[in-house]
Amino acid sequence: MCLIYLMLTTPLDDDTFFWNRYHTLSPARQKKIDQLIFSKDKKLSLAAGLVFQAGLADYGLQEQHLIIAHHQNGKPYLPQYPELFFNISHSEQLAICVFSNREIGADVEKVSNIDLEIARRLFDNAEYREIIAADCPEEAFYNYWVLKESYMKATGWGLKLPLNGFRIAREVVLLKDQLRVYQGSMLMPYSFYIATVFESYKLAVCTKGDQPEIKLRFL
Repeated sequence: MCLIYLMLTTPLDDDTFFWNRYHTLSPARQKKIDQLIFSKDKKLSLAAGLVFQAGLADYGLQEQHLIIAHHQNGKPYLPQYPELFFNISHSEQLAICVFSNREIGADVEKVSNIDLEIARRLFDNAEYREIIAADCPEEAFYNYWVLKESYMKATGWGLKLPLNGFRIAREVVLLKDQLRVYQGSMLMPYSFYIATVFESYKLAVCTKGDQPEIKLRFL
């Protein structure tokens, strides 16, 4: 099972609602929000805290009672609950948090105008060819971007794994269209979920092993 929690920041434009939700968060999360300068960033950090809090609550947990540690490359984890994995991402006005019982990574990006030269320079050559041949190259670019970011986060390598150091491929397996990931010629044991949410955001989740059941929960 993979649970995805999503929240737009627009309700937080209301100051009363913002501060009501702010005071439900842990002191550590409040401190993060306080350290930010711009209102947009404060709202996004608050939304990230709220989706994380909502997910923890479904597991009967509270952030203020947890230790949040970080692996060598910066990926957060819960040492008290080694069987529970989570990942947070945000973009523009949307924050998401995913929870699963296996290693997981997630990324969300708002689709906007993009210079496809970025894909030529940073992506695998086969991915770049797929992008420029697509009916909507910009959408194809963001599909690859969130898929690749989610894989980098799921593996725990993060930015230490270059974007052209692996390849996402769409293949037919047992008569089903599947997304697979290769490092060199080696098929890696990860699966993907990708969706468009709130019309203009691309969301991807990468999970170690076969794709679990996915459930979206909107705050």
